[in-house]
Amino acid sequence: MKAVRYHDFGSSEVLRYEEVERPVPGVGQVLVRVAATSFNPVDDHIRAGALAEMIPIALPFVPGIDLAGTVAEIGTEVTGVEVGDRVVAMLPLDVAGAAAEYVLAPAEALVAAPRTIELTDAAALPLSGLAAWQALFELAELKPDQTVLVNG
Repeated sequence: MKAVRYHDFGSSEVLRYEEVERPVPGVGQVLVRVAATSFNPVDDHIRAGALAEMIPIALPFVPGIDLAGTVAEIGTEVTGVEVGDRVVAMLPLDVAGAAAEYVLAPAEALVAAPRTIELTDAAALPLSGLAAWQALFELAELKPDQTVLVNG
């Protein structure tokens, strides 16, 4: 399968489009055929090596923590998901891997993709959705009877 990965830290110039082995799901893992991934500032900081002490990674590394796709294979001890399910996920920062045709995801990282939008759009939801949720409910302490204006 094809994947974008890097062998050294640096600018976007270190990214390479390469042939890699298709992973096989293990205990608690799901193999997802990636429809789309979105890149966030954290992906850039990891690639540049700016977070190497906080988030150690093994090189070569396939970036991409946000993804949307379709379940291709299920490992052992996985429940609640079936082959063919449309899913979105935010992968652990130290393993990432969504910039590939297929990626292993911890089963608990998967949620059903909204049926009302394309998977290519759903890939932008995980980290940005988490950031919005944290801003509204943890920082602003939004209550059920309050209203939010989204301007833009």
